[in-house]
Amino acid sequence: MLPTKEQLVDHLSRKMTNQDIANIYGVTFQKVIQLIKKYKLNPNKLRRVNHFIVYEHWLGGKVVYVGSGIWYRCRRYTNRRNSEHKELMATGKIHYNIVAEFEEIKSARRHEKELIKKYRAIGQAKFNKHIH
Repeated sequence: MLPTKEQLVDHLSRKMTNQDIANIYGVTFQKVIQLIKKYKLNPNKLRRVNHFIVYEHWLGGKVVYVGSGIWYRCRRYTNRRNSEHKELMATGKIHYNIVAEFEEIKSARRHEKELIKKYRAIGQAKFNKHIH
């Protein structure tokens, strides 16, 4: 089954990658690209790629990491410093949640720091080693 135009708009607005969408529907990411073109959607506009996000990584009902960056940063595991965090992401055990979106990186970083402090105070965000 293929996503409808409305479903694609929803997925792209939630900053999902073409591969994420393809996995849901059991198709290739190329098929998702074809559908985006067919429906004349602008994925960059829908994903608001010019905004910065603050996101959380969840494992077993707890926040294990808070981060910020560009729209796809929350999914990227190859550049993680902590090997346990990297492995958990690579095997799909970490779930992400985008919690905020900002036009300026300074605002995103400020919110990230606040969340890290909040979660560290209750014994979570174990992969956040430093608050910069």
